[in-house]
Amino acid sequence: MTHNEAASLIETMFNSMKQNPAQFNFNVSVTTVGAMGIGGSGGHGIVGIANGPGVGVYASASSPTVAQIEIAQQSANSELNSQFQVIQSILENIVSELRSQTISAQKKEAYLAQLKKTWLPNVLVTLISSIITSAIGT
Repeated sequence: MTHNEAASLIETMFNSMKQNPAQFNFNVSVTTVGAMGIGGSGGHGIVGIANGPGVGVYASASSPTVAQIEIAQQSANSELNSQFQVIQSILENIVSELRSQTISAQKKEAYLAQLKKTWLPNVLVTLISSIITSAIGT
């Protein structure tokens, strides 16, 4: 595989990611302090009962609030967007180095290490590695 062919393949992958980000599915979990329980509609999320050191019983109910869920979603979206920009930058650098034929085995490994720190699925990181290896021969 030539360097330009490898660059084109990686560009095609990245363009697919940009055009259809919904192909990646993420789960965001919100938990309350302590234990977590799931209740039916209108019910308590969790009820914790503890015998206090004094006389009587203390009971409390807790479930994730809409505000907690919205904050978690905003935080997740912010982190995903931030990492997507990192992924974009790394892939653009790889494509640029492939086109200029300046990529080496050491640079490839450095780029892959950076990609592994993002949410990019391992199957894509492995595919990118194989494409680069096919172009540079190592």
